[in-house]
Amino acid sequence: QDSRRPGGRLGAMAEDAGEELPLANTDSGEVVPQLDSNALGFWDGSCFYLRSFPVWYRWWQVPNSNIASGRPESGSVNGVDFEQTMGRMMLWFRLEGRHEGLTEEDLCVELSTWELRVTFGAGVAQGKGTKIDPLCGELFADIRRKLSWWDLTYDDVGVKWLVVYLTKALHKAWKGPWYLDPLNPHRKLTFGWTGYHATPQKEEEEKLMKILPGQPQDLDKALCTGMSAERLCTGVDGEEDDWSVSITIHLDEEAVEVATDRVPLEELFSADVRHDSLQVFLRNDGWGVCAARFRGTVIPEYSSWEFSSVRRHNLPKGSLIKCPAFYNPVLRIKLSKADGSQGLWGGVFEELQTPEFAQPRERMSWTERLQRALVLSPGAPLKQQVKTARALRMCTRIDCSQDTVTQRANITLHLDEALEELSYKYKLDLTTFFALKVGEKMVEVSVIADAEFTMCVGSLGGAVDPSKTTWEIIRERNAPGDEKEHLALKISLAKSAGSRERWPEVFTRMEPWQVSDALRPALADAPEEAGEGGEAVKAGQEE
Repeated sequence: QDSRRPGGRLGAMAEDAGEELPLANTDSGEVVPQLDSNALGFWDGSCFYLRSFPVWYRWWQVPNSNIASGRPESGSVNGVDFEQTMGRMMLWFRLEGRHEGLTEEDLCVELSTWELRVTFGAGVAQGKGTKIDPLCGELFADIRRKLSWWDLTYDDVGVKWLVVYLTKALHKAWKGPWYLDPLNPHRKLTFGWTGYHATPQKEEEEKLMKILPGQPQDLDKALCTGMSAERLCTGVDGEEDDWSVSITIHLDEEAVEVATDRVPLEELFSADVRHDSLQVFLRNDGWGVCAARFRGTVIPEYSSWEFSSVRRHNLPKGSLIKCPAFYNPVLRIKLSKADGSQGLWGGVFEELQTPEFAQPRERMSWTERLQRALVLSPGAPLKQQVKTARALRMCTRIDCSQDTVTQRANITLHLDEALEELSYKYKLDLTTFFALKVGEKMVEVSVIADAEFTMCVGSLGGAVDPSKTTWEIIRERNAPGDEKEHLALKISLAKSAGSRERWPEVFTRMEPWQVSDALRPALADAPEEAGEGGEAVKAGQEE
């Protein structure tokens, strides 16, 4: 445990664990969990909590390997110490000398997706402060600014440190904190020769912006995906040899891409390993992925895990996979058998509990995926975070109405004016561009590009009959009397028998964490229901 981190990660671990952990009083009187930690997680004496992915997890068990020699787990550059996992980079700068007396009010930390700048002094409020040069520069790779922050902390001997927590955009190891090559891709300019060559637009997060000290408020809500385990996972397999056990959780490639547009891959799952059992969760959404009891015992503190891609041989019954070599991403958890349990058990699981997962599915061809992505985001068809933001902005306005005669509720989603021209330019039929999922009290509309990107999801003012839903693409005027028109998506919902009164609100948009909160009681009330439409509500159906 690094002395510069007095309880910060341990406190977060206690919240993640979701259970009572052994506590100890420090010299300062602070109560912290008694946990030993390594680069993979935390150990409380009976349970090992897998929470992070070290940058060396793909090679550390290979003898004489030097694959990751250029991607260190920790180090120091120009007085800046750094530590990294596959999902985070933490920078530590010791405040001494003329920096020793600096407070949070004296410092200005600015971040973009690819650049960091730290200044201090009298002109810091006007953007004219003095730079702390070791903490200013272009970052090695892109980060997620909304999930990054900074703080001032003291180590065990009273030395003050400025700590910057960076959340990586991609799940990969960095060679160091800084981009050292002369030409950063973010500085390049693009000029289209014709109208078909779209010029990439600079996103707001690519510009430096001041960030306040301290962890973002409601970080746990920001890390919610709004997706269920049934949608993300497609199966669980177990394998063994004389010395180890391997648990493979198969993932849906499209769903993982959508989820990691919202949150880092490292923050998606958590696993709790005990000597005779394993539990895996969607960490911030609260869904259980699997709960298993083994036929033998393992050594929890020797556990490791990794993300990989495997060829799937044993497809579930009813699968429509036709590809002779079907690959999908997996989360693989590797466990070491305990003394007395070594040798073959005759099977890994004594008992295994899982939700009813979605069937694995093949992806559309690369050509069609790119064609659809160009309609959604012509300037950046391969950037997942840009496509996620573009899908949310595709709906420019929502109008709602109720018909007391036909007992129907109508929702009109006004679409971006450029959509019709883009669909014509890239020869895409817009009737195949949207997906609608309707449940008893929830509606979700997605854009089908190279994956399903959520455009709008929200709750209804009352219950509806999903089987009587209709929807169509129509034209609407930009304003009364204006001859210019745009496309809109009109959804008509039939009110159920017990909700025929006038609703105060027809439709209310929801954030991903609100979707997760709303789904929990729905699943608890209908545990046997399942299906693709169940992502919005379990009894729902996809139109």
